[in-house]
Amino acid sequence: MGPVRLEDGETLDSIGTADVRVFQRRTGYRFTLDAVLLAHFAATEGQDLPGPVLELGAGSGVVSLLLVKQFGVAGPVDALELQPAVHERLTRAVALNGCEGRVRPVLGDLRQARSLFTSGAYGQVVSNPPFRRAEAGVVSPDAERAVSKSEVACDAPSVVAAARHALRPGGGVSLVYPAARLAEVLGVLASARLFPRVLRAVHARVDAPATRFLVQALRDQDRGLSVRAPLIVHGEGPGGYSAEVAALMDVPLAERNGG
Repeated sequence: MGPVRLEDGETLDSIGTADVRVFQRRTGYRFTLDAVLLAHFAATEGQDLPGPVLELGAGSGVVSLLLVKQFGVAGPVDALELQPAVHERLTRAVALNGCEGRVRPVLGDLRQARSLFTSGAYGQVVSNPPFRRAEAGVVSPDAERAVSKSEVACDAPSVVAAARHALRPGGGVSLVYPAARLAEVLGVLASARLFPRVLRAVHARVDAPATRFLVQALRDQDRGLSVRAPLIVHGEGPGGYSAEVAALMDVPLAERNGG
């Protein structure tokens, strides 16, 4: 493969063990570890949820590409993104990663899900939505960063409503949110008859409070809730990560050296 052409102000970044590469604005919103944790959680906990997958708010495409390229989800994965410039970078990333047909970029607004997608078309929905309430703190003056980080273009009820519409009965939605919003998000899911079945808290260190939570909920099926062991991000593993997180981020040394 020849050199990859970057647009002005772009970087080409790699993540995970399968050499997923994405285009990002140098000064815009950039993916975080949350994307990797969500993709792994959705793939692991959603093994019994066959059929197409929908990502709401796909951004640069990290979650969708990780699902098919690193975590072996058959897909196809429809990657919905609102912002045209971000969607264009997502489309180029799909081609660069050789995932045409397995990841299908869609330009559109998740608040218009009823006109974009057939009801019940998907077995699984994933979303790493904007975390910050629109009225909480200062909204970034950079429009792309603001839409990606703050609920200026969608909020939790909008994300959940879109997931509800897209999922078939028994299908599941996987989300990541700040730990402080746990009660709120569980309430929004319950009001949409999306019943949590798996919950996992994410902690920076073993003795630190939770900073995030991962949740998977099923449409119209209440099978009871399983609370997984906490996910610890930092530890004594490679790169300062815990062994579990390092295994998601780094190619084993034996593979790097051809062993």
